[in-house]
Amino acid sequence: MKKKLAKFMSMIMIAALIVTSYTGFSGKVSAHADEGDTPLLIATATVPSEATVYVTISNKGDLVVRQQSVTVMDTDDDGALTISDALYCAHEKYYKGGAAEGYGAEMGQWGLGLTKLWGDTSGSFGYYVNDVMSMGAGDPISDGDYLNAWIYEQADWSDQYAFFNTRKLGIKIGQTKTIKLYAAGFDENWAQVNSPLKNAVITIGGEPTEYGTGKKGKFKFSANQSGSYFLSAFSEDATIVPPSLIVYVQPEKGEVIEVKNKKYTVTKLGTVKTGKKGKVTFSKSANNGKDAPKTVEYAGVTYKVKVVD
Repeated sequence: MKKKLAKFMSMIMIAALIVTSYTGFSGKVSAHADEGDTPLLIATATVPSEATVYVTISNKGDLVVRQQSVTVMDTDDDGALTISDALYCAHEKYYKGGAAEGYGAEMGQWGLGLTKLWGDTSGSFGYYVNDVMSMGAGDPISDGDYLNAWIYEQADWSDQYAFFNTRKLGIKIGQTKTIKLYAAGFDENWAQVNSPLKNAVITIGGEPTEYGTGKKGKFKFSANQSGSYFLSAFSEDATIVPPSLIVYVQPEKGEVIEVKNKKYTVTKLGTVKTGKKGKVTFSKSANNGKDAPKTVEYAGVTYKVKVVD
C-alpha cells in the first residue's frame, strides 16, 4: 500500500512539474477556494518591470524624435509593457511639458487607441513596431524593439511607411555599404507587402544629399570623416513616413576626436555599433586644464580614457 501511495504521489509531482514548466506557474493559489477545498493553482506570466525601446516620432513628415533610447515602464498599471507605455515615456523624456501635455490614449470599441500624439489631437496617427504595422496602442512592446509613430501628413491617411533594411550600421572611413529603402503596402487580404522605394532622396541630419535610390530602392553610402550620421529620406513621387538609420563611422588610429568640446587621441580602436571598448588618451594641457571622464562614447564605441599629462 505504501509503495502504491508513493508511486501515486510521485506521479502527482511529475504532473505538477509539467504544468509548471509549460505555464510558468508562479506559486499563487486561488483566493476563492473554500476552506477544505483543494487550492486552485493559477499560472501567471512574469512581465519585465521595464524595457529599452528605440523610438522615432514624426510630425507630418518632420522628425521630432530620432531613434532615441527610451526606458519603458508600465505607466497605466495594466500589468503589461505596451506601445502606449513606450509613447508615454517618450513624451515624458522628449516633449516639452511631458506626457501630460503631449500624449493621450483611451479605450475605445477597437481597444486602446491614441487621442493625442506630440500635442496633436487630430486622431490621424500610425505606429509600427520593428517595421510591422501594429493593431493597437495596447500591443505589447519588448526590450530592444524599434517603435515608429507618426502624425499623418495627408488627410486621407495615404502616407506610406518607409524603412531602411537596417536601423544601425557600423563602417570604417572610406568603406562603402549598399543600403536598401522599402515602402510598406498591403495586398488584397491586408497582409503587409514591402516593396523597394525608388527615386527617393537620402538626407543626412535633415539635409538633402546627392544620394538617391534606384529602381531597386538601393543606394551606396560612404563617409570620409568619422562620427555618427543620421540618415532619413523623402520622395518626390509620394508622401512617405520618414525612415531612420544611424551610421557609425569608426575613427582611425591616431585620429583626434572631439566630444563635448574635449579632444581625445585614438590609441586603440573598438568596434562600431557593438559598444566594445577601445582606448583614447586625453591631454589636460591641450584642453585648457580640463578634467577627463573615465570613459567617452564616440561613433558607436565606448573608449576608456587615459590621461597623459
